[in-house]
Amino acid sequence: MSASPWQVVAASVQGTAHQKQNLPCQDAHAADVLSDGSVLLAVADGAGSAARSQEGAALATREALSALRHALAQVMPADEDGWNDLLCSAFAHARSCLVELAADGEAALRQFATTLTCAVATDDWLAVARIGDGAVVIELADGALVSSSAPVKGEYANETVFLTMEDALAQVEVQAVHQPARALMLMSDGLIRLALKLPDYTPHLPFFQPLVAFAANAGNGEQANNQLADFLASERVSARTDDDKTLVLAVRATGALARPSAALEASAP
Repeated sequence: MSASPWQVVAASVQGTAHQKQNLPCQDAHAADVLSDGSVLLAVADGAGSAARSQEGAALATREALSALRHALAQVMPADEDGWNDLLCSAFAHARSCLVELAADGEAALRQFATTLTCAVATDDWLAVARIGDGAVVIELADGALVSSSAPVKGEYANETVFLTMEDALAQVEVQAVHQPARALMLMSDGLIRLALKLPDYTPHLPFFQPLVAFAANAGNGEQANNQLADFLASERVSARTDDDKTLVLAVRATGALARPSAALEASAP
């Protein structure tokens, strides 16, 4: 079996605010590398006020990736419109699964409220879709770090848009570019103030560069995921944010950049 063309490291950790309130981590993530070398990533952030949002987040990430895998096995989009249709269909599938989950449990759909962010990278295309306040940072082929765009917020402070809302599918934001990416970093809202410089949401290089180096060398094992989880739950990160935190790192396997442990320790919140 050939080695994966991507190194993927991911973790979701409970925020200190949820620890104090005895609430579960309401973030979720999913990742997959297809046989053709495409990488699929998803992050979801369940609404803190929704009783079963952790279930909604887990289902949304799982079903979105399932829909993407199925669609890409049928046809690879050749233009921006094709990628837009593919990603919007994946979000529609995830939402329909949430509707079914709520109906089966005789619960209100809003109890499963969650955001959803997905990314697909192939050899020559990069596509990102999002509803809500997740964020995506991309390392381009020339090494430049860019943010896909500002997270989608609601009308009021601390308000966002959820996949369970009635008009959710009309608010899915999709971006697709015909160029390769060296690395992708998806995160939930809990990391945005550490990782992005407001108000223009440009990537904070001292935060991301060591993390890319860590992921490039860490491999695709549980040890790397646990190391990332320990970093996200560390005192220096928790001192800056008490929210749940999710980070998914996918880096093309192009050789060593730095020792994994040293790289992770160097990341600056």
